[in-house]
Amino acid sequence: MIKKIFKLLFGIALLPVVVFSVCNFFKEIAAIPLLSAAQAMFLYGIGAYLAVHIFLWKPDILYVFGHETTHALTAKLFGGRIFDFKVSSKGGSVKTDKQNTAIAIMQYMIPFYTILVCLIYVTAGIFKDVKPFTGHFVFALGFSMAFHLVQTAEFLKQKQTDIIKSGYIFSMPLIILANLVIISGILSFLFSEFSFKDMSLEIFQQTSDLYVKFGSRCSDSC
Repeated sequence: MIKKIFKLLFGIALLPVVVFSVCNFFKEIAAIPLLSAAQAMFLYGIGAYLAVHIFLWKPDILYVFGHETTHALTAKLFGGRIFDFKVSSKGGSVKTDKQNTAIAIMQYMIPFYTILVCLIYVTAGIFKDVKPFTGHFVFALGFSMAFHLVQTAEFLKQKQTDIIKSGYIFSMPLIILANLVIISGILSFLFSEFSFKDMSLEIFQQTSDLYVKFGSRCSDSC
C-alpha cells in the first residue's frame, strides 16, 4: 500500500516536469531553420513510416517482437530467468521470475529498432567506411523512431497489464520523459539549433521555481 501511494505521489510530482518538457521541446523545434540534407532525410524517414502505417500496413508483429525482446532483456539485466517468450500480431508475453517497475515499463521507453539501427551502423563502421551511407542511416533513425512512437501510442490506448500494475499516473510521465530524452538527444545530434542542454536547464529551472512556490505556499498556509 505504501509503495502504491509513493508511486502515485511520485507520478503527480512528475506531471509539471512532463508539461515543461513538452513545451520546451516544441520551443527548440521551432528554433530549427532551413534543413540540411541529413536533417531532411530524418524527416523523410518519419514521413515514410507514417505513410506506411496509414496507407499500407501496421507492423504490429514487429513492434511486439521489439517490445517483448526489450522486456526479456531488461528482466535478464536484473537477474531474471526467461521461461516463455511469445510474439504475435495481436500481442505477446514474457514469463520471468523477476518483476519490478523497470521490467514492467522499460519496453515502452526504449526504441528497440532505433538502437538496433545505431548498433548496425556503428558495427559496420568498424569494417568499412560508412560515410556514404549516412543519409540512409539518418533516414532509418527517423523511420524507426516514428515507428516506436506511433506503435507505442497505439498499444497504450489498450489496457496493458504491465502499465496497470505499475499505475498509469506513475508510468506515463516516465514513458513520456524517456521518449522525449531520446528524441531530443537525436535531434540535438542532427540539428545544431536544437540544444538538449539548454532545454534541460530550462526545464530544471521552471520545475524548481514551481516546486519552490508550491512549498512556500504550503508553509504559509500551515
